[in-house]
Amino acid sequence: MDFYLIIFFLFTGIFLGFFLDEKNYFVKFADLITKIGLVVLLLAMGANLGSNEQIFRQLGEIGFQAFIFAAVSIIFSVLAVVIFVKIMDLNNLLLGADPDTEAEIEEQSADNTMTILIFSSVVLGILAGYFLLNGGEANFLDSITNYSLAVLLFGVGIDIGASREIIEDLRLMGWKLIVIPILIAVGSILGAVIIGLIFNFSAGESAAVGAGFGWYSLSGVLISKLHSAELGSLAFLTNVFRELMTVMVLPVVAKYFGSLAAIAPGGATTMDVTLPLVKESGGEAVVIPAFISGAVLSTLVPILVPLFLNF
Repeated sequence: MDFYLIIFFLFTGIFLGFFLDEKNYFVKFADLITKIGLVVLLLAMGANLGSNEQIFRQLGEIGFQAFIFAAVSIIFSVLAVVIFVKIMDLNNLLLGADPDTEAEIEEQSADNTMTILIFSSVVLGILAGYFLLNGGEANFLDSITNYSLAVLLFGVGIDIGASREIIEDLRLMGWKLIVIPILIAVGSILGAVIIGLIFNFSAGESAAVGAGFGWYSLSGVLISKLHSAELGSLAFLTNVFRELMTVMVLPVVAKYFGSLAAIAPGGATTMDVTLPLVKESGGEAVVIPAFISGAVLSTLVPILVPLFLNF
């Protein structure tokens, strides 16, 4: 989805929600629609992956390496944010404006229903795509994804706007908002470089793969053009896996490492596709930090990938 459309749907929702109370029936209805839209989005994402023959052809060749690259990048990203959050005591800051927000996030974390729903939707989508679709439905699935994402972003925006305390939380965080995506970037790249050395890739090649931050379409194309089709395929599949793993691990990360840590796995995708998942896992309070993080990381991808390939 175009960046400006993302901005439009999210901030239109925020503007509308600002004039509504959290207990307003429209806000509750928007929350329900958001959950339904999330399921549709995940089904479409899964179906898109399942029907993509290119991905399945590459699985046998570089799938294992890509899986490890993605997993280690996520782990290092989460660790970087967790350490920083603990040092700066950011979780208390984020939740300090309203004790009810902390209780809400704890309640969400204790509920495994969303985790099961997320996992089931993706798996069902992949199976449907693999067995029932032939790959010619890509445009249709893209349309469903875009429409679902628009509904989700609008609903998420309403939730944010109706939660007055979030604005104060963001004001208190200030410059620390920018540090979060930087830490995610450092963690992703460092993790990729370490695992790349084990797989006999150069530091520059590994860093370029890690600098995709989940944006598989752009990173895969860039690396294919600037380096080789093989490394481009690895980057593409690594970042596909990163997005898929993010869907699976977000509720667990939020539950055991805190709501801000839930921003880390998605990388650049927290600006759009995984933003609703971050909201469901970590609460409304982390939506704006997640969006900013995703926007910063998305900006860094076309800068860092060519830079590392020149090393």
